Amino acid sequence: MSPTVVLPGLLWPNAGAHGLLDGLPQPTLERWLAVGACRRESPRSYRETLAAVLGPAPAPLAELRRRGEEEKAPPAAGGSLLCADPVMLTLARDRIVVTEPGEAGLSPEEAAALAPALSAWLTQIAPDWILGFDFVAPQRGYLRLAAPVEGVRFAPLDEASGRSLDALLPQGEDARRWRRLMNELQIWLHAHPINAERRRRGWPTVDSLWLWGNERPAANAVPPRRVLGARTLDPLARGWAGAAGHDLVLAERDAGQEFDVALLDAAENPCRRLDLTGWRTVLAALERDWLAALDARLPRLSLLLPGDKASLRLEITPWRRRLAPLSRLVRRPRTLARLLEETAP
Repeated sequence: MSPTVVLPGLLWPNAGAHGLLDGLPQPTLERWLAVGACRRESPRSYRETLAAVLGPAPAPLAELRRRGEEEKAPPAAGGSLLCADPVMLTLARDRIVVTEPGEAGLSPEEAAALAPALSAWLTQIAPDWILGFDFVAPQRGYLRLAAPVEGVRFAPLDEASGRSLDALLPQGEDARRWRRLMNELQIWLHAHPINAERRRRGWPTVDSLWLWGNERPAANAVPPRRVLGARTLDPLARGWAGAAGHDLVLAERDAGQEFDVALLDAAENPCRRLDLTGWRTVLAALERDWLAALDARLPRLSLLLPGDKASLRLEITPWRRRLAPLSRLVRRPRTLARLLEETAP
């Protein structure tokens, strides 16, 4: 089996964005696109791609992500978990849109000041089922519960980001309680001094916590694999790989390690948040630190590109590399610009 490289976030959703690829050389990606056999597949999120390459989630996603955070802070003892991530609620015409704050979000100092007050308030209003709240990073929080959440479907944040709030509220037999909690969170956060100060400074406010992570995505079982990732690998992917029994190695750049799956997900967050500057910076770093070296030492590989409109799989083999000069004579090579046009929602 060919080594598999997963590149979520490569498929920027707006191919016509001003300056999207200007002055951004991507020789390795362009070479792979030109020589690879490209197969269009159903739309797939990065989360769903993790299920495909790592196998079934061995625990709810919130617990897996929290496990991936352990080098930042040890988990609190007891209880079940939900992800509780700060979001902004933005009015767009006649609907409210869920927006990830990104660089405009809480500072570490604001998160440190907000967490204990929020935890105390939550445990006061729901002492029988909420045990506490904490931030591990300013953009990632966790709600600790007395028992696992069952019978409710929460939309994961990557699914909710940039979409209408009304269609994303909790669903299921116990959804009313969670919708009420989200409403009360909005009221409490609106009145908090941290948000008052942010309004005074003209900064975006943190309007709610997005609750998610009680589900376990279905997938076919896979044997233990050697998984390679950057040191910035998303905590969910870290925790998932470790809990599923895979051998996970994290590195600053490709240094010649053998692997079955490489998870290079640095472009995922800036793409989802429509942070074009961040996305371009990440692509340049991926080319410099990873892709060129992988191309030089791997004559054969599979490339997985998750996307909202379609996902793509490229198969690159020694035979196709040798055939590349001839194929350019009979067909126009696929470029990154063309690829983004073809897969834009």
